[in-house]
Amino acid sequence: MRITAVSYLNTLPFIYGIEQRVAVSSSASRRAAVPEAGRLLAGGDIALSLEVPSLCAASAIAGDTDIALVPAAAVPLIPGFSFSSVPALSSDGFTPQVITDFCIGAEGPVETVVLLSDTPLCDVRRVYLDSHSRTSVQLVRVLAREHWRIGPQWVDFADCGSAAAAGRGLEYGEAMVAIGDKVFALKAAHRYAYCFDLAEEWAALTGGLPFVFAAWVACTRAGLEYAPRLNEALAYGVEHVAESITETINRSRDFDFDEAYRYLTRSIKFSLDDRKRRAMHLFWEKIISPG
Repeated sequence: MRITAVSYLNTLPFIYGIEQRVAVSSSASRRAAVPEAGRLLAGGDIALSLEVPSLCAASAIAGDTDIALVPAAAVPLIPGFSFSSVPALSSDGFTPQVITDFCIGAEGPVETVVLLSDTPLCDVRRVYLDSHSRTSVQLVRVLAREHWRIGPQWVDFADCGSAAAAGRGLEYGEAMVAIGDKVFALKAAHRYAYCFDLAEEWAALTGGLPFVFAAWVACTRAGLEYAPRLNEALAYGVEHVAESITETINRSRDFDFDEAYRYLTRSIKFSLDDRKRRAMHLFWEKIISPG
């Protein structure tokens, strides 16, 4: 079973649950390690790949994985996917679909998907887009068009965080979208005059709706059949957030426990409930048929 997930702090509970409830192939894992004595690894044959969001999306779209944590904006791009209430089946009776009761979501500020600038919004003329995330790119475009009423030049950038860290500061009239763990480092390195949390701005636009940044998608029939077991593993991880911060084998780095726990329990909302599903559909409508 090939599972592809995002390699950020916000997925630690998911990865921990997979590690604890299903066996992870060390050859396929980004950070292979021998489990400590007493770990509750169950049987199975799982190849776990951890990637930035854009590469998770690429794997799902190319059909290179059975299950993926797919950025919300990329879900409609998966061949065969339909977000109608009655999806059309392919010739073999399968269609890619959102699975499990879990997601990476927010019900207010999310902290790690932001627009940073030293310029008031009304004077922003150029926005650098983080190529690591298709969803943040689409979301900031929706907000600019429908909420902020601005029409800046959009500039694709390989890695906004690396450029900022290297000393390429923003000039007046410029802003940049930043996502993931690097947001904390960027804000620590420079006190930006303006920091717009995109989940909070989405809530303001939609009358308080939550936002879904990524959802689990079955990309193959095998993935769909595995969904109940994955759901159990994810539930276990979400119930053990504290342990996931320090005990997850496949984590990108070590995290400050207090900051990570606060973030995972306050800013990230893992339940894919009905309100989040409605919000996700509304987002799809806005990016597929703007205006």
